[in-house]
Amino acid sequence: MDNDSVTNIDYDLTIIMSNYNQAKYIEKAIQSVLNQNVLFKYKLLITDDHSTQDDSISIIKRFVSEYNNIEAIFSNENGGYLKNIIRAKEITKTKYFCLLDADDYWTDDNWLQRAYDFLENHAEYVIYEANVKVVINDNEKDSKNNFLPSKFKNGTIRKEDMTAFKRIPITQTTGMFFRNVIFQDGVPLIMKEAVGTLAERSFEGDADRFIMHLKHGKAYYSKDVVGVYRQTSSGIWVRLKESEKLLIMARTFIDYYEYYESDIDYFSTRACEYLQRYYEAKKKEAALGVFDEKGILNSEEENLRAIYLFCYRYKDNIRKRKKNLKYILGEIVKIIRR
Repeated sequence: MDNDSVTNIDYDLTIIMSNYNQAKYIEKAIQSVLNQNVLFKYKLLITDDHSTQDDSISIIKRFVSEYNNIEAIFSNENGGYLKNIIRAKEITKTKYFCLLDADDYWTDDNWLQRAYDFLENHAEYVIYEANVKVVINDNEKDSKNNFLPSKFKNGTIRKEDMTAFKRIPITQTTGMFFRNVIFQDGVPLIMKEAVGTLAERSFEGDADRFIMHLKHGKAYYSKDVVGVYRQTSSGIWVRLKESEKLLIMARTFIDYYEYYESDIDYFSTRACEYLQRYYEAKKKEAALGVFDEKGILNSEEENLRAIYLFCYRYKDNIRKRKKNLKYILGEIVKIIRR
């Protein structure tokens, strides 16, 4: 389809697959969906962000023509990951949903049925998650690393575990399955307004979906490995410098707080923690000659200013890592006012 008129209401599950020039991998991703052994109805909704550099469009259209439960949304322009995903979430009205990026795939053919059964039988849970294998640069045979370490055991995660600063397992997209408690009523305004702004990265990843849903119920983690997360050197996250990643992480906790409108002690502490780590990373990059304060990007400075103001405003709520906070904030000011 060339518009956003797709409806999923006759299905139990919507699988959202975001694609942008992933012709090399998308067939394997789709096939891993088709291999799933399920007793319920699902819709695979592929949302393409104006792929023009490969055969993505023709591959997607072929599968759409062959399978009644595969539909697609195409765009006339590249809008970026968040905008592309939001288009699909706006029309996802099924009881459950999950995501599978076009360069990843499932290896456990019973994954969806197991996740579905758990949530069907546990109404107080809104997330069922499992571990995934990480494959780096297509080296599938030699890769043995899992996304989450083995120390995380099967068990329940509550919002209170997160806000009590316990280390909780948040897996990669391939291993997440959600009760659709948010998008049944439409995409939250905070996500829509984030498109094209400094907050955009806060709502693009695994953590945001997990944390947003955890507000509405419990999660269950299974250490089973259910799929493959393909990590390539050309990936958006992988290409970033360490300081850039840490600044984005600091910003996410500001935006999560705006969504929760509560638990300021937790969100301010985490934002400040990542701000301090950002500063330490900047110092290391300066020592290596990859950072010059005079060359800081305007967008980075603007984001840094917002995070600084947030941490300063709620400095009395910060419960951990207060050591050197005043000094760090002072150094951040020097960068902002260079």
